[in-house]
Amino acid sequence: MKSKLTLRMDEDVKERAKEIARERGTSLSALVEGSFRLLSEADAPSGQTESGTALTPQLKKVHERIGPPPDDAPFDEPRGNWTEDEQQFIRAATEKHA
Repeated sequence: MKSKLTLRMDEDVKERAKEIARERGTSLSALVEGSFRLLSEADAPSGQTESGTALTPQLKKVHERIGPPPDDAPFDEPRGNWTEDEQQFIRAATEKHA
């Protein structure tokens, strides 16, 4: 169940967060929720995610760059300015961890 949360932050931080969300094709709410999920997963024992699987260092780096997908995922193609190698890695990681 989703619930509402009010946050207070500096105007410049808010505007940058909105810009990041827009660049990623997601909402500010999804971006904030994803950030909190990442923080809670980082605190999990031995680097495990909520599902109990550990992310490799390379996958963690990709996850940090792209952030969590919006609710209407999956996408056919990775979004963003990625090299062909990075796109192939994202596709493979998505298939492996789906």
